[in-house]
Amino acid sequence: MKRQVKDRSLQIENRKAAKPLSAAAARAARRQFVLLWAIATWLILPLLEAPLRASDSSRSSNVTTVQVLGVRSSSEADYSRVIIDLSADVRYTVGHQSNPERVYLDLSQAEISPRLANRRIALKDALVEQIRMATDQGSVTRIVLDLRTPVRFRVSKLVDPERMLVELSRPPDGVASVEPTPGGTVRGAPRQIPRSERPSSTSASPQDTQSSGTGGSRAATTPGPHTYGDAEKVGLNYAGTSPPRNVLLLGLSAGSSYDDNVFGNNLHRVGDVDFLFGPSLSLHRDGRLLRLALSYQPYFRIYRRASEPNAVDQTLGLDAAYQTTSRISFRARGTAYYTTGLFQPGQNGEFVPGLSSPSSLNNILYTPTVRQLTWSSRIDASYQARVHDSVSLFVGDSRLDFIQQGSNLRNLQNMEERQAGLLYEHRLSPHTTVGTNYLFEDIRFGLDSRTLVHSAFLSYAQQVSRSLTLSVFGGPQYSRLHEVVIFSVGPFRFQVPIFQVGWNWAIGATLAKRLDKTVLELTAQRQVSNGGGFTGAVVGFSVGASVRRQLPGRWDAIWSGGYAKNSSVASGFSASEFQSETAGLGLERSLTERLSFRLGYDFLRQRATGQSPLFASFDRDLWSAQLSYRFHQIGLGR
Repeated sequence: MKRQVKDRSLQIENRKAAKPLSAAAARAARRQFVLLWAIATWLILPLLEAPLRASDSSRSSNVTTVQVLGVRSSSEADYSRVIIDLSADVRYTVGHQSNPERVYLDLSQAEISPRLANRRIALKDALVEQIRMATDQGSVTRIVLDLRTPVRFRVSKLVDPERMLVELSRPPDGVASVEPTPGGTVRGAPRQIPRSERPSSTSASPQDTQSSGTGGSRAATTPGPHTYGDAEKVGLNYAGTSPPRNVLLLGLSAGSSYDDNVFGNNLHRVGDVDFLFGPSLSLHRDGRLLRLALSYQPYFRIYRRASEPNAVDQTLGLDAAYQTTSRISFRARGTAYYTTGLFQPGQNGEFVPGLSSPSSLNNILYTPTVRQLTWSSRIDASYQARVHDSVSLFVGDSRLDFIQQGSNLRNLQNMEERQAGLLYEHRLSPHTTVGTNYLFEDIRFGLDSRTLVHSAFLSYAQQVSRSLTLSVFGGPQYSRLHEVVIFSVGPFRFQVPIFQVGWNWAIGATLAKRLDKTVLELTAQRQVSNGGGFTGAVVGFSVGASVRRQLPGRWDAIWSGGYAKNSSVASGFSASEFQSETAGLGLERSLTERLSFRLGYDFLRQRATGQSPLFASFDRDLWSAQLSYRFHQIGLGR
């Protein structure tokens, strides 16, 4: 990493093309933007909602609504039966969720009979704790079976009269497998569910057999919560929700936002309004051996006055898993982001429902407005050694390339981080998992800075209660830094090589509370990471909180906040430190089954000290509004 230590006044130059706004003009533009959006929202939303609701109601009026007449159950020591009485035949979807364990059935164009007053039935059952029922705005009735333990289950239809039968049994020796179904088709020989498969939700045939006990990408024999090291991100999902499976989703989004510091330059602030629109495509296919998820979202962003940041932002994600044998599976993940800066408003909800990013890049350091390409990939090979034990080997690569830089951003350097690791997990109980993880990181910053990091972690994850999950990790990290620093003394320039070794203790924890209408997630961690383009390796500390809550009137509210501090591993000539505070508020509303509306506010404040670039200190306020429309999803079969 080559940098000038003394002549820091040359690190920032004014953008000649941008004309700064005065504080009064910026406030006036902000008030005008908020006022116009408020007026447009109150005028346009009722006009959009009425015809779309009318079209939905006209479509649904041609479909006969099925009534759920009753739910009854019987049980033995290791076997339970749940019978759902119906007024007519019904199309349904069956699925499973972990943390906590539950099986659910979604009945299309169905409602709960008014005679069935009790919507929550408590059971004295060894396998099923209770049964819950509810009907949403789209005439889909969900029946949830809250489980006490992972089970093997089978769903089938009965006639004369119309009924649905759910049979649950305790898996032998804790191993979940596909069971032959009388009168149905057996898809392949009995097998262990691969580590790469996630909870499924598929359109059920008249005879359908599944196994519960899969959680995230975990094997059925290790259904506990996630430990540190598998790069899974659950997100703010309500309890009982499941991403769509075996579908192709097409969507379209359009919106606008006001940014009071478009170029991330506090000395010459420029506020402007931008307009964005773009399509989205996502595919999720679950097969017997292969699971595939794909997403692509381009966004056209056009500013009202400033032309320099106009661009087409693009995101691409791929997640593929393949089961070779009953014990061995492989998984490959990759994401690519071509964006302008890291501070972006939420655009279209989830990137891909259930598609996690394998990125190891530092996401608590923020760069100013500059075009950049971020690429991350990871490959996992997993082996199910025994019923309660699994071993995984993984390699990964992450890159951050700055495509264009103004003269004031010349200290930004491209960065690459390579990873390799070994993860061992042992299931102590259906709700508790422990693990050990060795991680090797090779962090390269520019041409002359390289840091090698060796880490050994112990991890523990537990489902404390039906709605509460806790995971912690910790362990030592050994880092070895080699870089070259250039500094000037009068007319002379000197190159000084720096070799530095150090020990650091890494520790982190995540606490998640998931209810039907509320999700709370608290995180805290401290560990060695990359410098996000500003510097080489850093010791990063961060705390954060996120809350999602369902409000009356089909509204969802999302709050988030965080604090982060990143201190460079290097000391002396190249020591630097970055502190940031972030906050966000979002309001989302489903206008119809396919159309949704979002209002958002995001705040960022970052301060840099020491030998860090001056342009790393900036703050921004961002107000945004967006409409998203999801076209009819295309089923891909089973």
